[in-house]
Amino acid sequence: MKNFFNRIATLIAILFFTSPAFAKTEINWWYGNSGFLGDVIIEIANRFNASQDDYVVIPTGKGSYEDNMAATIAAFRAGDQPHYSQVYDAGAAIMVAQVKNGVVIGFEEMAEKYGLDINADDYIPGIKNFYADSDGKMIGVPFNSSTCLMYANMDILEEVGVEVPKTYEEFEQIAQKIKDAGYFPLLQSHSPWIWTENFFSRHNLLMLDQNNGFDGVPTKTLFNSPEFITHWTKVKEWYDKGWYEYKGRAWGDNQAPFTEGKAAFWFGSAASFGGMKGVVPNFTTNPIPYWSSITGGKEYPTFIGGAANWILNGHTEEEYKGLMEFIKFMGSPEIDLYYHNMTGYSAVTKGGIELAETINFYRTSPYHKAVGDQLSLTGSTIPGGYRAGNWPQIREVIYENVPLMLKGEISIEQGMKNMDEGAAKLLAQFAKTL
Repeated sequence: MKNFFNRIATLIAILFFTSPAFAKTEINWWYGNSGFLGDVIIEIANRFNASQDDYVVIPTGKGSYEDNMAATIAAFRAGDQPHYSQVYDAGAAIMVAQVKNGVVIGFEEMAEKYGLDINADDYIPGIKNFYADSDGKMIGVPFNSSTCLMYANMDILEEVGVEVPKTYEEFEQIAQKIKDAGYFPLLQSHSPWIWTENFFSRHNLLMLDQNNGFDGVPTKTLFNSPEFITHWTKVKEWYDKGWYEYKGRAWGDNQAPFTEGKAAFWFGSAASFGGMKGVVPNFTTNPIPYWSSITGGKEYPTFIGGAANWILNGHTEEEYKGLMEFIKFMGSPEIDLYYHNMTGYSAVTKGGIELAETINFYRTSPYHKAVGDQLSLTGSTIPGGYRAGNWPQIREVIYENVPLMLKGEISIEQGMKNMDEGAAKLLAQFAKTL
């Protein structure tokens, strides 16, 4: 009995007196992806945790991008913020502005402080600059960068006897044939992102004054322009002819007809094809069309979508040391390519792309190639992004006017005027916070 109690005492001593020496420093990472994309995030954290013995990254999903951004802001106000949080493209200007308010710590600043050998130039320029400040210093850490692509059901195109269009003019030549065959010619998800922000980038047109906000705080959007009015006038014609189907603002509602084999084309994110492989038997990913009449036949790149991760203030030196080790791990060519492969998001580093090319990755997986090809197009004279506060709310203004224009309740010109006026008020509100 004496030996029994001695063993119990020894066990208690081991548990209560020696375990702190082996405790790992915890790093909290909040994100706004769900489903399969969330599973991949968890897997990245698990791989890092298994690669070393000092730190443990705890990934926590907070719902959508909007949900996570709201949760992060609320947590910071309550003094319970994570170390690392994923905030989407529309929130970039807000997060960059939070450096001076002590909420966000810039990525390059942290890398220098903790002696992390990270070369900012190793990140793809169009991705890096989207999350940089006005001096070009990286604030956000590029992570899940996508762009909008055109998905084509090749079985439908073969049945109808048409090819994938490169321009909207070419789409107009084949749309009625597709409709006559009993299919939806086209659906698209996220009008503010695809047919607003990326309309302007794809056609090399400024969307905001102040050089898209890079030369100063923007005061107005440029939606009420001849080119944008022309585009939406055409979209309204397509809608009336049954060439374009609009299922409302829900992303999945517009994607569903394509996934179900009822639509020839769907405009969505580069990150969408991972969930369609094995579901849609024969599809391709292609660059978004453009109006040749606007560009003079020239093809320009699109803006990125997706999100970056942001370092939040208020934690210990040891925790930040661990976080920077995790960031280094995520930026390695192997993890960059793993994420690119699993999700369809772009590789964000030159190292990741070089590794992909070295192993002939794009030959075996052509789905992945379209995003890089579109983002790497040259010749633009506008910035590869935009700097505008309250952009999530501006997207809401756009969403409000899209169905009104399509249903003919307001003219295209009135819709553009509404968008510009609503955006101007929101831009002015944000400017007061700077």
